[in-house]
Amino acid sequence: MILTGTYERNLDAKGRLSLPAAVRDELSSHVYVLPAPDVEALYVFSSDEYEKWVMGLFDKRGGFDPRKREDQALMRKINSMATPMDIDSASRIGLTEALREKKHLTREVTVVGNFDHLEIWDRAVWEQMQQADDDDLADLFYS
Repeated sequence: MILTGTYERNLDAKGRLSLPAAVRDELSSHVYVLPAPDVEALYVFSSDEYEKWVMGLFDKRGGFDPRKREDQALMRKINSMATPMDIDSASRIGLTEALREKKHLTREVTVVGNFDHLEIWDRAVWEQMQQADDDDLADLFYS
């Protein structure tokens, strides 16, 4: 599964996000949503991709070792931040107020496909970041 594209969406009054049609078929009916640890966005993973992502965090450590306190602490922290959600019959997920507040999401959001997951950004933050990053694209591409 590869998720790509940029999609502008509006959250409804209950904080529900209608998933873009182009990515709906790539996701299972069950997803995990968590605050991104590195950017001002929420991550959305399918069940399979979430498991791969979590276990991939331990690759440089030689894999997850339940007897290592550091591994247990990281696993606990990541899983405590993840909220399991079902995609409803209208292809929406409900973003709780707590999740929206953690990443300062307003009504207008941008959904971005980032290979194995989606990212949900406040639209103004996304647009501001894109303007700043345009000059850096060549450097990132050719470095």
